[in-house]
Amino acid sequence: MNRTATIACQPGMTDQTTWQVDAVVIGAGPAGCSTALWLSEMGIAVALIEKSSGLLTRLAALQLPQNWVLGAPRTLTSDLAQRYAAHIQAQPGIRIALDDAIAQTRRLASGGWLLVTQAGRTIEARAAVIATGLQPLTFGACSGPGTPLDASKLAHRRTQLPAGRFLLLGGGDNAIENAVYLARAGHAVTLWSRGPLRAQHHLLAQLDELPQDRLTLRVAQPMPERLVSLSSGHDNTGAWKVGSAAYGAESFDYVAVLFGNVPDDAVPRLFAQAAGSGNALPDGVFVAGDLSGRWHPCASTAIADGVQAAKQVQHWLDHAAIQPNHADALTPLPPPGAGLRSLSFTGLRFKAALGILKQERDAPQPIQVDAQLNLGRQPLHVGDDDIARVLDYRRVRQTIIDECTARHVNLLETLVGKLCMRLLQL
Repeated sequence: MNRTATIACQPGMTDQTTWQVDAVVIGAGPAGCSTALWLSEMGIAVALIEKSSGLLTRLAALQLPQNWVLGAPRTLTSDLAQRYAAHIQAQPGIRIALDDAIAQTRRLASGGWLLVTQAGRTIEARAAVIATGLQPLTFGACSGPGTPLDASKLAHRRTQLPAGRFLLLGGGDNAIENAVYLARAGHAVTLWSRGPLRAQHHLLAQLDELPQDRLTLRVAQPMPERLVSLSSGHDNTGAWKVGSAAYGAESFDYVAVLFGNVPDDAVPRLFAQAAGSGNALPDGVFVAGDLSGRWHPCASTAIADGVQAAKQVQHWLDHAAIQPNHADALTPLPPPGAGLRSLSFTGLRFKAALGILKQERDAPQPIQVDAQLNLGRQPLHVGDDDIARVLDYRRVRQTIIDECTARHVNLLETLVGKLCMRLLQL
């Protein structure tokens, strides 16, 4: 049975146009709602801002029975969204604004933030949490009236699509899981990956179980030069023409681009620009959920990450003070025994998918990465020999390698920007 879920705000919760709160949470997915819940439970007044017309809309749109959330076996993700939304709507101390987004940010002389929303609402807050999540990577060489399916749209619509010729671009967990599902549903699937398949072993094993006439693998092959949509369709599907040097002109009924996601950095940039902090988030602004990059993205980890962000906000509010001669900036007082910490990498060499020349597109290029991370003032635990107390250099090294080898990037400047964003999330 096909089911849909609509989650609306309680009447009367958005009648005021000026709000004064301790913290504002931007984004009402699992992470944002979890952050708002924990803040309110700790007695902190919260405003929750969501650009969609309902809470947890992405989760509510998925009709997938999942078994990953402890205590909710084989529960539809849409049902989980309904439960989470009902909890937040009934929670005292949370003001909710839907169909609204942050348009302007300004630092107040008192040290807090003045936010103006697209709907004209004004919010004064001492701290902010950004939980705007991720946005899918797209395929640049597309033309025509239609657009390829991304992971979210495919998960929502794959049960409704008549069997046809399906092109999946990507080689991670999402691409493999969808290839298996679609092939078993009767589609003729072509799975096209720029590099080796990166999915979990149990997913890769399922590929071997599929009939050979249902699955065509193109692994470690250059991506198509062009995708041309011939029909927009009501669900971004229709006839597609695909061109490549290796396989010539081909036709498909559906195309999905499953290259993964990147942080939605629009709101972080608003705060950074308002504070003049470059690409770094200013003091008193935190991130939660998929945007933080702390854990594997899913509903459970997003909820846990919201708890982490809420505790950070609580600690910051308890210790924040306006520094002398800096009335325009609210900065936390360093805890006792705090000192500056930095971590440096030099001479990290490996091969990356980088460049615009033909030989650079056909094969990885050797690069060297030097990086320095300034963690600012951190508590110094004398005699403490616990790796959890510091930024593990192994994580930094692996993050650099993963970001530089995950997918092809044309420009070095783009790669450096992406790498900085990932490292700042640590």
